[in-house]
Amino acid sequence: MKIYKWIDKYNKRYCYKINNKYYRGRDAGNTVFFRLHPNIILYYLIRLIIVLAGTITLKKSILDELKRPLFSKRSVFFSPDAYSAFSIRMQEFLLTLFGYRFFVSPSALPQLSQKEIMRQKISFPKVDNPEISVIIPVFNQLVYTFNCLKSLENNIPDTVKVELILVDDCSTDDTPIFLTQNVSGITYIRNEENKGFLMNCNIAARLANGKYIYFLNNDTQVTADWLNPMLKLMEDEQVGCVGSKLIYAHGLLQEAGGIIYQDASGANYGRNDLPDRPRYNYIREVDYCSGASLLLRKSDFEKLELFDQRYIPAYYEDTDLCFAVRNVLKKKVMFHPLSEVIHFEGVTSGKTIKKNTVKAYQEVNREKFQMKWQQVLLEMHGHRNDVSEDSRKFLPAKRLLFIDDIIPAHDRNSGSYRAFQLIRMLKESGYHITFVPDDANKTEPYFSDLVKMEVEVLYRYPNRPAMIRELNATLEKCDVIWISRPQMNMEFRWLFKQFPNAKWIYDTIDLHHIRLQRQALQSGDEALFTEAARVKIDELKIAEAADLTLTVTEDEKVLLEKEGIKTVAVIPNIHDPIFSTKNIPFDQREGLLFIGAYNHPPNVDAAQWLVNEIMPKVWEELPEIKLTLLGSKPSSQIYDLASERVIVPGYVTDVSDYFKTHKLFVAPLRFGAGMKGKIGQSLAYQLPVITSTIGSEGMNLRDGKNVLTAANTEEFAKKIILLYNDEILWNTLFNNSHIAIEQFSYPAVKRDVSALLDDLLF
Repeated sequence: MKIYKWIDKYNKRYCYKINNKYYRGRDAGNTVFFRLHPNIILYYLIRLIIVLAGTITLKKSILDELKRPLFSKRSVFFSPDAYSAFSIRMQEFLLTLFGYRFFVSPSALPQLSQKEIMRQKISFPKVDNPEISVIIPVFNQLVYTFNCLKSLENNIPDTVKVELILVDDCSTDDTPIFLTQNVSGITYIRNEENKGFLMNCNIAARLANGKYIYFLNNDTQVTADWLNPMLKLMEDEQVGCVGSKLIYAHGLLQEAGGIIYQDASGANYGRNDLPDRPRYNYIREVDYCSGASLLLRKSDFEKLELFDQRYIPAYYEDTDLCFAVRNVLKKKVMFHPLSEVIHFEGVTSGKTIKKNTVKAYQEVNREKFQMKWQQVLLEMHGHRNDVSEDSRKFLPAKRLLFIDDIIPAHDRNSGSYRAFQLIRMLKESGYHITFVPDDANKTEPYFSDLVKMEVEVLYRYPNRPAMIRELNATLEKCDVIWISRPQMNMEFRWLFKQFPNAKWIYDTIDLHHIRLQRQALQSGDEALFTEAARVKIDELKIAEAADLTLTVTEDEKVLLEKEGIKTVAVIPNIHDPIFSTKNIPFDQREGLLFIGAYNHPPNVDAAQWLVNEIMPKVWEELPEIKLTLLGSKPSSQIYDLASERVIVPGYVTDVSDYFKTHKLFVAPLRFGAGMKGKIGQSLAYQLPVITSTIGSEGMNLRDGKNVLTAANTEEFAKKIILLYNDEILWNTLFNNSHIAIEQFSYPAVKRDVSALLDDLLF
């Protein structure tokens, strides 16, 4: 229903406005009564209209949102020790109704009463030679410590050996009883006198046995898979420490890395903004990351002689550590957006500076920090400017904008695999890459795959105009704009007005008009001929305007040059040989294999021709042969081909066993353009190939040496029968497969890409 889209769009927008306005007010020192601010009341009215519309139309998400607090006995925010169950329900319902619970993570653990906590048991495995020592300083606040430990128990990866060290700074509640009697597998230290946060961390660090030290506040809750991304980044010896994306319990962002200015004042980048905005969701180097969740090597911490004691009892010690990592150890301080930690900031010390409190040391220690790092601050840190621009100061000087129709689904089709590998090459060449998927979707796991490569992905947020605003707000400079496919180039030409000095690369992927012409010839569809002519005009116009046009085959390069396009280069599909320690021999293999993305018409046509016309002739002589139609997005047309002899598995994450066990790969493509990824993939696995001339084009393949080619139904059937029975011919094709793709290897293509960009820019 159209109204549902309206509800979703405006519900999120106004819940954000309510929360952002209120929590900014609280940060400014206002009380809870700031909820009655006239501007917020206006937002409430809109929110109530949205809720009413959702209720009347029985929108499930709205109804579930309202029911949740009424049927829950617990709250993330209200303790059962302080409020009755009825009071908690009513408060949570009202706060939900007025939008304050919209962004709260469903994984956030609720508060239990002290009695309930004392009946709970938490257990961690005792490990020898831990990889990570998790250090958690505690002082009272057992409710938060319990939930912190519970989140760790739920989310520590089984593959990582972790020890937990808790330092209790003279708690006066039930913390010592609980940690000694109800928690197993931890190292518990209780101070005889209160030493403060900094000294607690240093005490624990001296006892740590792990290669890495991970500082974690007790008022945090870790989330699923928060640790592995940090560890992966630390594999780079140039990385000194890694911090998490900190999200407030109410669901807005606390910090996506920190910024320090010349006067030593700081800014939590993204504070009280939406945590899923693209600008907060890429790996980047930062001034500092909060010690609420910070990972570094123990050896580096020891080289720096632990936290500097001039900052006792607390505040600025984590900022000082990050500055020392960068300026003393000459290593990077990194923010990782895929490591998400919920933080109940200020539980122990509060959020506002008050006289005679620990929080008062924030200003005292700022002055100490400024004095210690005065020269660095003057040389490397400016005055407060645009915060978004300030957050990007450590990015590589070379900037490249890469635009394609989707985030590359690199295991589903050859075009996406090529794009993914090209992005990897460009990163290795020193570019900061901003990737824009035209379909708007933040598709997993492919979004995370790009983030792990330190690519900035500007997915549409929350609609196309907003995505364009995000582009304008984010990109302060651009050297190269690489746009795939003709329709994308037509759609994003406006970028060259914003960045007139940027070089324009038009990546054809394949010449679309050639594919359409061939499909029209195959089907006799006059409308396709007309469409092909229109697309050809567009493709030539774009190629004339671009600084460089890329094709995937030499044949297509020649075609464009004949049309008068002068700046054309070939960047083919990328195929590296796949080596097996034990190749299955000819006589132990069986069956035929075809692979393709079935939302692509050439693949559907090839599969139908293969099953309906070619295979019946093969089955007359070899009735036992089975055919597997492997690949993503099989349509009803493909599923209709399934039988006892034709297997349609659908999408398979790891296809290697199929290529290693089948005897032949058959690809009877009758139309299409460019290099065919499926042919290169088969050659990489050394699976002998029978295909058409269209299937083998652009790869310099020779019939009888690297592949077998066939032109019609009879030829395909005969060659399948021949190769299925001829071990000598099969071994010839098998042995020559890797030779055929040497020129398409990753190192070879990377050299070509680097040379092209050097020529283009310099």
